[in-house]
Amino acid sequence: MNWKKKGKVLGVALLSVSLGACDLLTVNDPGRYTGPDLDGALQAVADGVEGYSQQYVQYIATYTAILGDEYQHTGTWSGFDSLDHGTFLYNWYSFFAYVPTNRRVFAEQSWERFERVLGAAEAASSSVGAQVRLARAGYTFQSVWHNCESVAEPAPSPALSDIELRKIAADQFSDAISVAEAAGTPFYANAARAGRAMSLMMAGEYDAAASAAAQVPDGFTYGQIFNQISRNYMVVVTTKGHNEAAGLMYWLWPRIDKTEDSHSYIRDWATNEHDMRMPAWFDGEIATDNITPHYSQYKYDTDLARIPMYHSDHMKLIQAEAMVRNGDYAGATAMLNGLRAAVGLAALDVPDSEDMMWEALLNERFAELFMEGHRASDLHRLGLVRERFDSFNDPERPGAGRPTQFSGSASEAQYNDMIDDEESLRCFPKA
Repeated sequence: MNWKKKGKVLGVALLSVSLGACDLLTVNDPGRYTGPDLDGALQAVADGVEGYSQQYVQYIATYTAILGDEYQHTGTWSGFDSLDHGTFLYNWYSFFAYVPTNRRVFAEQSWERFERVLGAAEAASSSVGAQVRLARAGYTFQSVWHNCESVAEPAPSPALSDIELRKIAADQFSDAISVAEAAGTPFYANAARAGRAMSLMMAGEYDAAASAAAQVPDGFTYGQIFNQISRNYMVVVTTKGHNEAAGLMYWLWPRIDKTEDSHSYIRDWATNEHDMRMPAWFDGEIATDNITPHYSQYKYDTDLARIPMYHSDHMKLIQAEAMVRNGDYAGATAMLNGLRAAVGLAALDVPDSEDMMWEALLNERFAELFMEGHRASDLHRLGLVRERFDSFNDPERPGAGRPTQFSGSASEAQYNDMIDDEESLRCFPKA
């Protein structure tokens, strides 16, 4: 897959299909696309759907880094500050559930267009169909990646729990696999296998997740693409050389070497070696708030750097977790050591206790998935939010009462008659 070319296609298609730009196609009305225009531009429609399915990963990764223990607020933005200190309200950040749910309708309507134009059989074996089915499943997963509830269908429809929606996402990823295999597009099939594994793991179906994860080949990666129009938000608002509204949380500072003219790496939790999975930069600079030293992530070093969404290293972590839960500490450690060897880190000994095994797994997940949007969900699903923040003994960031997930969509509750628009009746988990 030519990602440079693909990024240009997705970026142009996203703007063209959603905003009515007229440089991609000749249309009857230069102010908008008509139905027949889109019927003749199915690849542009599919690229637009896929591009939209990637768009919010950058925001989810950034905001949940602050919700968890990767980032802290270092600027002047009240939204980042309240999130950092655990004081945000029911309807704040609920767009992380609403936007993917809303855009899933775009995917469904596009699929209906494919079936009408191509016929049901050809749509179900087409590359454009594979793109749209992957995107649809991705939207469903994103709607409850860090939110406690969402909806499976457009309003009016009931709110479902995150676990219920993740199971639905897993089924939708299965559908995407079938279409991709029929279309002969292994790239989309492997992305869907990875998405299925992630959905099943977060739904608590660990053995099934491990089975799906094992089917993703080594070296596979699918990530959010950026271009000259859409730039990496994490870089633009938090990274050295750009706005520094958030930075790496203070518990990581002792593990980051000061440097003058280049980035370094966060030191490994077990050996104190530089861990190349976690690039960081600190040269003594004070952040935007004029108070806090700015320790910058540098995994994404330019505003075009891709954020991984589905990749084979994550799949190995999913398999390792299933092994841990089944008591196979030797197998899990071997899986983790394979990932460590790939970046030149010394091997771990097999832990001799359950607590030590979980410590190893969570530290390796932190390093391997650094700044990819998974840390906060790990702390939530394992019930570790209060324990983790209490360990800092920080009165500004207490563990008790800290939100562990974002709420369901306030907009959905407002406009969906099947959901009570009442804060006390909506999910809003706290430690």
